[in-house]
Amino acid sequence: MPTILRETYPTARKEHGCEFCCEKIAIGQKYVRQTNIYDGTIYDFVTHQECNEVAHELNMYDDCDDSGLDGDSFRENLNAYVYVNHYNEHTDDVYTSWQLNHYEIAKKILKELKTEKQNGPYNKIQRQKHIR
Repeated sequence: MPTILRETYPTARKEHGCEFCCEKIAIGQKYVRQTNIYDGTIYDFVTHQECNEVAHELNMYDDCDDSGLDGDSFRENLNAYVYVNHYNEHTDDVYTSWQLNHYEIAKKILKELKTEKQNGPYNKIQRQKHIR
């Protein structure tokens, strides 16, 4: 498992690519920068704050191997969440409002999870009945 040597939350002075969602981190946007060591190699890992947060909220680190959570696994986990929670059986696809890039999906999941925490699970069931 990678060891985090340092974690900072800088503001981007240039564009970066998020290692989780593969979307760009825009100039002026706060992001997470980790300096890690794995198997004797030191490297930097950069990601959107939201991508890092949703990975923790959905416990994505629990199922990863010794090399840690990678972008492919992160995106697969997002897709699985959307499929399980926002599948439209009439169109045999996820709802069109969830057909977004992975960064937008991560932000939308975080918003949904925060709403659930505030409203409780019963309100989620009620809300899903109204959506369908």
